Formats: sequence, C-alpha cells, structure tokens
Amino acid sequence: MQEYYRQIENYELIIKKFINDKTPQSIKIILKICITLVFHSKKPHYAIVNEAVEFSKRFQKESLVNAVLREFLRKHDSFSITEKNIPEMFKTSCDKVFTSKKIRSYICDSVFNKPNSYQISLKNDENNFYKKRVAFLEDNLHIDYFVQDIGNFEIINAIKEFFNDKEILDVCAAPGGKSILLSTYGFKVEAIDKSQSQIDKFKQNIKRLSVDIKIVKKNFLSAKINRKYNSILLDAPCSALGTFRRNPDVISKIDKKKLKVNQDIQVKMIDRSLILLNKGGILVYIVCSFHYFETMGVIDKILQKHKNITVENIQSDKMIKKENGYFINPYSFKEYGGSDIFFVTVLRKQ
Repeated sequence: MQEYYRQIENYELIIKKFINDKTPQSIKIILKICITLVFHSKKPHYAIVNEAVEFSKRFQKESLVNAVLREFLRKHDSFSITEKNIPEMFKTSCDKVFTSKKIRSYICDSVFNKPNSYQISLKNDENNFYKKRVAFLEDNLHIDYFVQDIGNFEIINAIKEFFNDKEILDVCAAPGGKSILLSTYGFKVEAIDKSQSQIDKFKQNIKRLSVDIKIVKKNFLSAKINRKYNSILLDAPCSALGTFRRNPDVISKIDKKKLKVNQDIQVKMIDRSLILLNKGGILVYIVCSFHYFETMGVIDKILQKHKNITVENIQSDKMIKKENGYFINPYSFKEYGGSDIFFVTVLRKQ
C-alpha cells in the first residue's frame, strides 16, 4: 500500500482520463488500487480485473470498473509514473517552511523513495556513523540499540543541555525512544502516556534494553498531577506529516479541519505543561510535522497568551530556524539517506 500512496497523485491523473467528476470516490479508490497492482505486483492482469469487478458489485458499478480497467490495460504501456506529482497541499506546506529550492526538491523527491531506517545505541560506539550513536537498521536490531529516526535523535541531542535538572516529565512518552535516549544521557525520566498499546511497546523496549524507566498510564489533560517540574518534554500528538517517507499515506490525508483539532489539543497540552512548570523551567515542544497549524501556529498562540514565556535559541547545523521554532532539515542528512522532518521549540517560563 505504500506505493499506492507514494504515487497517488500520478494515479489520480491517470484515472481522470477514463472517468468523470461524478464517479463515486469508492470506485476511484478501487481503480487506483488496481493501477498500483498493475505497476508494482506480479499478479496477472486478468486476476486484478476479475477481483476488482467482483468487489465493485457491492457498489453496483462492476460494468464501469470492468470497462475502465480493460481500457487502461490496452494503453497502460503509454502511461508513466516516473513523473513526481505530489498533492498541492503537501507542496504548499513544504514551501511555507523551506525557502531553499534545493531542500524543497529533495523533500519532494523523498516522497517516491523508500527511506533508510536507523537504530540508536545506548552507549557511544566508534563504529556508528553519526555522533557515535546512530547506525543503519538493515536486517536485525542490535543488542543495546533501539529504533529511532536520525532527525529525532538530533533533536534530543541538541536540546538536552537546556533542561535545568536531571528529572524530566516526558508527556506522550510511548513507545519510548526519547525517554530511553534521555536516560542514556543521565536523566531520570518520569514517563506518562494514555495509549495502552503504545505503553505496552514502551515496556517491551525498556525490558529488552534493561533500562530503568517507569511509565504510567495517564491522560495528561485530565489527570491529577500534584507536583511541579523544572523540565518537561512534550512530544505532542499530531498529523505525523513529517514521517511521510515511512508513512506516505499522510500525504493524502492533510485536512485543515483535522489539523485545527490537533492544534487545539496541542495548545491545551502546552497550557497544562506551563501550569506544571516552575518559574525558570524549560518546556520542549516537539511534533513530527511541518504544517504551520501544528508548528509555528501553535507557538504563536502560546506566546500571545503567555507573556512570561520566551523562546530559546537551539544550536544545530541540522536544523533550520523559522519564526518561533526549528525544523529538522532532511537535506542535511542526505549522505545517510535523509530523515523525517520534526519541529521543535524550547520555551522558558520567566
């Protein structure tokens, strides 16, 4: 299905040659899945058509599906999916953040390429290719290593010096990559999350790595928390747009209404974090997104509401400063195969 989403705009352009605007969305999806199978599977073409026709009977559109697919197969050698067509909303979001044509071009090209995966060591290892901690994840996960994107690693490595003390509240901590990395830098992490499935993954990770971190199931926005903190890490829930290389389906799911809902939750989570933060304390806000609503737009609202909050400067040659925060620059990791795109800002409570 990844190839379906990587090429979804190309497939949209192809089927427009055979259908009209009145064609139901369900039929369009069936046709695009079939085109994906034609280009990327070894399944016989007749089998693809037969199964699609049979499935489309539930929509009473089997004749249309049969006609379109047979016409497409007669002409499919003349169609190309080498053109890098991308949904407009994705390009617009990218253009708002990255002014460099070189970087934008690299990001758009990344949509169509399967990414490298990375693993992070618990300790420095001279054999690792980036800051003695990052290695490629090819076949098997090494002992004393955990899965994390190189961009994610860079964020924690760059912001760890801001924390005022070694005790950190990690909000939305599961499945645990950031908590584990912070613990290797000597921090004592108090981890919370509301998703039991993610908590289960967190516990599996820390058990395998023999890392001493406790995680508690809590809904951060409603849970009773009786103490305050000098250091809080908030990796807020978001659209995950920045993970488009590994999850290309997010490209076609950019929805302004959903993004606005996300923004409301993100603002509420920062508001709650600031209540729990001591004066002089540090809050690090992270999302794996580069859409304005979830990044700079969130921090704009926070700075308007809270006049006692200032934004700290982050030192990293792998990030690009934009307004009130920083974005991981995937082009800076080009020699390793790129990275996901994250947004991070460090807020200090005066």
